[in-house]
Amino acid sequence: MYFNDIHILYYVLFGVIAAILGQVIDYCSKAFIKGHKIFSKETWKEYKGFVPNYTLIFFMVMSYIALLYKFGIYSDMVKNLDLIKYLLLIPMLLCAFYVDLKEQIIPNRLNLLMFEIGLALVVLNGFSNINIAINMLSGMLIRWRNIYNYSTFGKFYCRQRSNGIR
Repeated sequence: MYFNDIHILYYVLFGVIAAILGQVIDYCSKAFIKGHKIFSKETWKEYKGFVPNYTLIFFMVMSYIALLYKFGIYSDMVKNLDLIKYLLLIPMLLCAFYVDLKEQIIPNRLNLLMFEIGLALVVLNGFSNINIAINMLSGMLIRWRNIYNYSTFGKFYCRQRSNGIR
């Protein structure tokens, strides 16, 4: 049985990988919340008696299977760039969502990692089509400008409120 001309074992493989990544997201989010390093013995010792986080695992499995169904697998690397892009970014976005849900803050390490992966994907898309790379790069610059403006004006507004001006 083939859904969208993709063998069923690819769906199973993507589901297993997503389930493992769901548990890794749980581990990383707990390390981010406590402010520890991700790859350290102390963090691993604290997490060693873990309980599977079925919610994260379920969302990861469903998102990976949906991505595979939507984008498919091709033998050409250029046609798989959208699939690769989402396969890399969805776990980080889910980790950012989970940490933000618990602590109301998104770690800078995670933001920087997503930015670096975005730049690498711009370069890879630039090899196949320069117009797509220019559009992606201009979109990243505009998003950076918006985030900079929000943080600058937010700091200014909070400073005024703390000084009793507003």
